[in-house]
Amino acid sequence: MLKNIPQPEEILVAVKKNDFVIYNDAFDMKVLDEMKSFWIDFFNKKNRNNFKSTDLYGSTRSIGDDNYNSFRRDKDVLMYRRSEFPWNKPENKLTQKLISELNQTRNLALGLNKNHGMVFDADLEVSFSQVNCYPSNEGEMFPHKDTKKDGILLSCMFNITSKKVDFDEGGLYLIIDNKKIDIDALMSPCSVIFYNGNLVHGVDKIYSKSNVGRIAGYPMKQFFLAKSRTPNYIKKIIRIDNAIRRRLNLGSAVKQGNSAIKK
Repeated sequence: MLKNIPQPEEILVAVKKNDFVIYNDAFDMKVLDEMKSFWIDFFNKKNRNNFKSTDLYGSTRSIGDDNYNSFRRDKDVLMYRRSEFPWNKPENKLTQKLISELNQTRNLALGLNKNHGMVFDADLEVSFSQVNCYPSNEGEMFPHKDTKKDGILLSCMFNITSKKVDFDEGGLYLIIDNKKIDIDALMSPCSVIFYNGNLVHGVDKIYSKSNVGRIAGYPMKQFFLAKSRTPNYIKKIIRIDNAIRRRLNLGSAVKQGNSAIKK
């Protein structure tokens, strides 16, 4: 499904040199049109009532968890998210396949087996699919880094809706050498981007005359908890403990979080 992508080792070299690299015409417009139609309908205003969970970041994900919808509305973030795990049926097979191929490419760029995270290892690293929606006139994400570690966190994504095509203002940006780079303005329909997720980045508030928000697909890889019957209140205690430890700059009590970092 992916095309016009160089050898994986070239991708990492480009990100090390320039902090991000965009590849245009990386998949077919027919694929994009089908994904766009599906996900715009999935995230429409009526369906947003189905987004009950506020566990947007998923710090207590466990092997065997169900796919789920989440939502967050804070001072500096408003977004809807669909998370899907490899042992469950995807909502949209085309999206899942494209995300899987993109994740395999990233694995190879990191010097890993292409299926790393899809076949579970002792560290319980899991590759999964994530689709984010920032609705028109309110969707945004505060500036942040994805980890507090040194090194390159090789992140990648593709837009399902595009700036100047589906929405007019706002979108993904990176801060590089104290300059704000409007990434969505540089991407075209059917582009993919690889970038250092340990750079400060965020999403400026989305504005759209057509009322279509920013929708993007991400291949994710994180550490999961072992499958268990751990009740939700225990998971909540773990999340609270993790939050306190982060504020005190202490290590997490459980291995979790984004793991696609180049040492």
